[in-house]
Amino acid sequence: MDIESAKVLGVGVMTFSSLLGAYYLILRIREYHSEKPDPKLTYVTHTQMEGVRSEMFRAIGDAVQDLRTLRSEIRDETRAMQKQCSRGLSEVHELISRNAQNISALVAQTQIANQRIAELTLKTDRLSMKSGRDS
Repeated sequence: MDIESAKVLGVGVMTFSSLLGAYYLILRIREYHSEKPDPKLTYVTHTQMEGVRSEMFRAIGDAVQDLRTLRSEIRDETRAMQKQCSRGLSEVHELISRNAQNISALVAQTQIANQRIAELTLKTDRLSMKSGRDS
C-alpha cells in the first residue's frame, strides 16, 4: 500500500469516525431532551394502588361518619332551638294576654274614675250654686 492511499484511507476513517461521533452525540442530545419518564417514578405497582385505594375508602368512610355525626348534632340543636322558640312564644303570648287583661282593667278603672269625677263635679257645682244662693 502506498503512503498516499494510506493518507486517504486515514482521512476517510477519521471523517467516518467523526461523523459517527457527531451522530452519537445528536442521538444522546435527542434522548436527553425527549421527555421519557422514569418507570420507577411514573408507574405504580398493584400493591401500591391497593394501598392508595384502601386509604381513599377509609378517608371517605371517615368523612361519611363525620357527616352523619354533624347531621345528627344539627338535628338535635334544631330541635332544641325549636323547643326554646316555642317556649319563648308561649311566654310572650302569656305576657301579652296578661298585659291585655291589665289594660282592660285599667280602662274599666279609668271609666269608673271618670264617672266619679263627673259625679263629684256635679255635686260640687250644686253645692257651689246652693252656697251662692244662700249668700
